Amino acid sequence: MTHYEPRHQAEAKDRLAIERVLALDPRGLFETVASRGITMCGVIPTTVTLVAALALGATEAELARYATSGDVTGDDRQVVGYAGFVIR
Repeated sequence: MTHYEPRHQAEAKDRLAIERVLALDPRGLFETVASRGITMCGVIPTTVTLVAALALGATEAELARYATSGDVTGDDRQVVGYAGFVIR
């Protein structure tokens, strides 16, 4: 997800992208990341995954876990966000 921003900023930006994944909205994810300056590496693979999942009949997504590097290092000044999803 977001790279090298203060934790509160990263979490806010990541929440926007996470909402689009949970809504199974590939176009919305791509547009949100681009328009909000979210430094999410993997946005293209995630967008493609959503397109493929929808084509295969997916109807829901669940956030398995969200964390930041600050959870491990204790340093919240510049974190990297991580999110895992289950798509059914």
